[in-house]
Amino acid sequence: MTDLANLFRLTEKQVKPAVEMLARAFHDYPFLTYHFPDETERMKILPYFFSFPIHLGLRLGEVYAPSPELEGIAVWISSTKYHFSLSTILRSVPLRDLFGLGRYGGYKMMRAGDEIDSIHKRLAPFEHYFLWVLGVDPSHRGKGYASKLVKPILARLDEQRLPCYLETHDAANVPMYEHFGFKVIDKSLVIGTTLVNWAMLREARVPA
Repeated sequence: MTDLANLFRLTEKQVKPAVEMLARAFHDYPFLTYHFPDETERMKILPYFFSFPIHLGLRLGEVYAPSPELEGIAVWISSTKYHFSLSTILRSVPLRDLFGLGRYGGYKMMRAGDEIDSIHKRLAPFEHYFLWVLGVDPSHRGKGYASKLVKPILARLDEQRLPCYLETHDAANVPMYEHFGFKVIDKSLVIGTTLVNWAMLREARVPA
């Protein structure tokens, strides 16, 4: 049996603190530092950047934290609902955040984002769950919150016989995901950048 009862599922009420927490967690993430090496510029766009997975995750997927304190956040979504149409984005993400992303340079990330999505589509054309975002507040790292966020959903996916896909652009994350049972299925440079994309897949396990 899965242990989702010990997780806190976010609602619209937690959007603002959730976005703020992810901005702290991903402050030095390679994908973002590559496109926004200037810290001042990066700090401006981070809230708008993370508005997307939070709002779309709430509408179409699942967004969890360990507790109402939001020590960490995981955004999960089925492959059947990922790869969003423009109309879905417009219905899900506030216009102020769409404009903010454009105002502060979101266009810089579009080519790389499209390339990463194309890798996802090519490597995982089958039904699966996507671990879109996993972040732990810097003040709470090393306390087991990543495990608390990930293991219950993976247990449920095992019951459903569904694989799980993720991607990371930070080599330091790879061993952590391997600990959860993910395997690297592709490692490649994102075209037009110096970023490395690790695509990882976890096959469903037969529950004991």
